[in-house]
Amino acid sequence: MSGGSSSRFVKGLLSVEIPKDAELVRIHWQTDGPVFFGTKSGKLPSNRFDAPGVEYRVLYAAAQLPGAFVETVLRHPYRVMRRGEADERAASRLQVQRPLTLAKVMDEGLQWHGVHAGEISIDDYGPSRQLALDFHNAFPNIDGLAYRSRYNNGQVCFALFDRVDSADLLPSARLDFDKAPAVVDDLMRLYGAVFDTSPLP
Repeated sequence: MSGGSSSRFVKGLLSVEIPKDAELVRIHWQTDGPVFFGTKSGKLPSNRFDAPGVEYRVLYAAAQLPGAFVETVLRHPYRVMRRGEADERAASRLQVQRPLTLAKVMDEGLQWHGVHAGEISIDDYGPSRQLALDFHNAFPNIDGLAYRSRYNNGQVCFALFDRVDSADLLPSARLDFDKAPAVVDDLMRLYGAVFDTSPLP
């Protein structure tokens, strides 16, 4: 446990539990399986709660499909994208095989842990990665973080540390987006995003 970690959370841990048999939604490339903890070997951290020095790896998921979609496929407001960028993805449901305990980094959990929303929502991922590392070091029994989507704060998302075994997440259903255009169109409309239909050069 680092000094920064032990002194940062003066009130201790406020946690939420994902119960056994609950389902999470994970969006991933169709060519990859749904249960994967990144960053890939040899790659630098690229996501919000990735470990700064690859001290651990992270799987990102959401409680509902709209949260997973906006965080994974869109990510930026007013997104204009080619349909192929969505069609290469799939949404899988992962059934939790044991209860998961997550640090509550949202709602009253922000004040409880001495965190402000800007720390985990700015474009600079340095503070949010350090925060995740501090949680990982200070609370060796937690499985990750629960937080609100940066682009839809009505959606709850999860960053699961690789303390969660792959066997703890059982894929229970999969939807390939290229086979479900109506679902993708509904999600795009929900967020006011559009597909670029101009001819390719």
